Amino acid sequence: MPKVSIIVPIYNVETYLGQCLDSIRNQTFQDWECLMFSDGSKDDSISIMKSFAESDPRFKVIEKQNEGYGATCNRGIEMAQGEWVSIVEPDDFISPDMYERLLSSAASKQGTIDIIKGSYWLYYDGRDGYADALQSPNLSNMMPARRTEFSLEEFPEIFYHHPSIWSAIYRKDFLNGDNKSSMKIRFEPIPGAGWTDNPFFAQTMVLADRIAWLPGRYYYYRQTNPGASVFVKDYHLPFDRLRDMREFLATQDISQEVMRAFYSREFDYVTSVIGEYGFDDKNDEIRDLIREVFESMDRKEVFLMAERLRPEFLDYYMDFMGDSYDIREHSATEHPALSVVLFTHDARSWIVDALESYSAYKELPVEFIVVDAGSQDSTVTVAQEFAAKDRRFTVVQSENTTAPELVDAALSAVRGDYVMFIPSHFTVGESFLRAALAGVRRSRADIGLLDAGNIHCDYLIEKMLAKGIASSEDFVDAPDNKRGPIYGPFTAAEIPDLVLASNRDYSWHKIYRTAFLREHAIQAGQYDIYDNLLEFGARALLAAGNISFLDIKTGWDARDIQRKQIPQSFWLALEKPIPYTSEPDTDIDSVLALGSWLKDQGLHDVYEKSYLNALLSSFMFGLSTRYSPDAMNDFLDKYLETTAEALDVRNHGARYFYDFNAFNDFQKISRGGRSLNLWLEERALRDEDIIFARDKEIADIHRSARFMFGEKAITFFKKVSPNSLIARAQEQARKLKRG
Repeated sequence: MPKVSIIVPIYNVETYLGQCLDSIRNQTFQDWECLMFSDGSKDDSISIMKSFAESDPRFKVIEKQNEGYGATCNRGIEMAQGEWVSIVEPDDFISPDMYERLLSSAASKQGTIDIIKGSYWLYYDGRDGYADALQSPNLSNMMPARRTEFSLEEFPEIFYHHPSIWSAIYRKDFLNGDNKSSMKIRFEPIPGAGWTDNPFFAQTMVLADRIAWLPGRYYYYRQTNPGASVFVKDYHLPFDRLRDMREFLATQDISQEVMRAFYSREFDYVTSVIGEYGFDDKNDEIRDLIREVFESMDRKEVFLMAERLRPEFLDYYMDFMGDSYDIREHSATEHPALSVVLFTHDARSWIVDALESYSAYKELPVEFIVVDAGSQDSTVTVAQEFAAKDRRFTVVQSENTTAPELVDAALSAVRGDYVMFIPSHFTVGESFLRAALAGVRRSRADIGLLDAGNIHCDYLIEKMLAKGIASSEDFVDAPDNKRGPIYGPFTAAEIPDLVLASNRDYSWHKIYRTAFLREHAIQAGQYDIYDNLLEFGARALLAAGNISFLDIKTGWDARDIQRKQIPQSFWLALEKPIPYTSEPDTDIDSVLALGSWLKDQGLHDVYEKSYLNALLSSFMFGLSTRYSPDAMNDFLDKYLETTAEALDVRNHGARYFYDFNAFNDFQKISRGGRSLNLWLEERALRDEDIIFARDKEIADIHRSARFMFGEKAITFFKKVSPNSLIARAQEQARKLKRG
C-alpha cells in the first residue's frame, strides 16, 4: 500500500507531460503510486504515459473516454490505494522534495490533519527573448511565513486565495466521509476543465478538522499553456462554480469571517470576467449573472469587509447595484447656454464619479452630451441611468471610434450656444464653467482659452497695445479681484508665435462658440485623441475671428479622476492582452499631422515657432509618460529622428522655445548614449522626490494629534457599535472618498 496516490488527469498535453511526470519520478519521497488517466487524449500523450509506466511500475496507465477533469479526478480518488491523495495537473510540475516536506507535517497534537498544504509558484515559459520566469502568488504573500496548523474557522485567510488544490495533499479517509459532515467529497463531474476545483476547494477547507500549512513553494503552476483553464473562454464557468460553492456553504455553519473571504473570491471572479478575461458587462446575460452574485451577498457584511476589499471592487459593487449614484432629478435645460461633451470609452472605473459631479450642477444653464466610442464595459449603462433621471444628460452611442466621426456626432447633438469637449475622466466645478461662460460672452469670442494666469501676458499685452484696444493700466490686477484679465480679441495671424503652442498647452481648456464651429465646418483630425483634439483646436484657432485668453484666476476646479491600472503580471501580459494601462495616449501623431497640413496650406512658415513649441511639448510628454523600456525605445525609434530634424535645436537655440526644461531634456535625449542615461536617472530621481514628499506628507498627517485622536475614536466606535452601524459608516465613508 503506497503512502501517497498521485492522480494526473491527462488530455492532449504532450508538450508538457514529460516534464510533469519526470518531476514526479524524481521525488525524494518514493513510496507513491501515480495514476495517469488518459481522458480520451488524441495526441502523443498516451505514448509518453506508457513509456513512464514501462520503466517504473509505480506509474499506472488508465485509458478511458473523455469525461472531463472532475470525473477523471473522481475515478482517481476511487482507485487510490494511498493514505494520502494528491492531484498534479499534467501541464505543471513539482519540486523534488514536495511530498517529503508535506508529509513531515502529517502529525498533530490538536486533532487530525486532513489537509497538508504548501504554496506554489506562478511559472512562465521563456519566450520573446526572455528566459522562464517565476512569480509569487498572493497566497504566499498573505499566509504565515512559518509552518502552522489551524481550522478554517480559526484562520480563514487561506479561503481568500486561489484554490490551488494541487499544492496540497488530502487524507483519503477524509475525502471518503471521515469529516465534520460525514460527507463524501468529490469533484463536480462537469465536461472539460470547468473550474471544478472551486467547489472541491470549498468543501475540503470547510470540512477539514485541521489544516497543516507549509510556506514553501513546491508546485509550479504553468501560466503559459494556451489550452489551460487559466484562459477562460466561457464566461458561465466562474458563475456556475460560485453558485455551487454558495449552495454548499448555505448547508454549513460557518462564521461571518469565512463568508467574507468567500465574498472576496466572488469579487475576484466577477472583476476577472470583465477585466482580465475581457467579457462585456453590457451583455444582458453577464449582467444577470453578476447581479445574482451581488444580490446573494449580505450587504452589511460587504461593507464590514471594506478594509479588505480593493477600493475598485467596492466601487464596482456600489455602482452596479446603484447604491453610489447620487442622481438628482432634473428637467432638461430648455435653452442651454453651454454644452459639455464628454467622450467615453471603457470608463467604468471613473464614470460614476464624473457624472455624479456634473449632476450636482444647480444654476448653470447646461446640457451634458455623453458620446461613447463603443465601450465594452458598463459605461453606457451607467450614463443611461443618469440620463433617465437627470434630463440634462444625453447619451450618444457610436460604433465609430475615430475622432472625426465622434466629434461630428457630438456637434449634431449639441444645442448650447457654446460647447466644451472635456475628457470623461475629468470633473470640473460649476463655478469654473460659469466663469468661463461669462468670460467668453463678455469677450464675444469664437474661442476662449482658459487659464489661471498667463506666462505670455507680456506678448499678448504688446499685441493689444499695438492694436490700440487697451492701455497698460487695464492689465494690472488687484489682489482681491475674483477674475483676472481678458486678453484679446485676436486672430491667429496676430499672434503667430503663440497660437499653436497655446492650442496644445491649453489641452481641453477651450470653450467654442457652437455657431462658429458649424459655420466653418471644423473637423477633428484622424490622429486626434479625446483628451485634447489638437488638430480640431488648431483648425478652429486658425479660422477664428476672435480668440480670447480668459484668466479665470480663482475657482480653478478641475480634477483628473482616472484610476491608472497596470497588468497584475508582466509575464502573463506576454501571453494575452490585458486591458489595463498606466500610460496615457500621446498626441504626437496629431501634432505631426498638423505640421503636414500647415505645409499643404502654405502656413508652416507663418506659424513655425508656435508649431515647433507644440511639437517639443508633445514629444517630451509622450516620452515622459512611457515607463517600460520597450515602450520608451519604440517611442524614440518612431519619433526622435523626425522631431529632431524639425526642431533643429542647434540653429534655433534655447531662447526660441518656451519650455526651457523640455528643451534641456530634449538635448540630452537627442544626443543618446550617456546623455540619455543621465536624463533617465534625473527622471527617476524627480519621481523619487515626488514620492518622498508625498510619503512625508502622509507621515505628518499620521503623526498629527487630530489623526491619532480620530483613529482611537474609530477603534472605540468599532468595539462598542453594532455591526449594522459600522457597515453603514463604511458605506458612507466610501461615498465620501469617491466624492
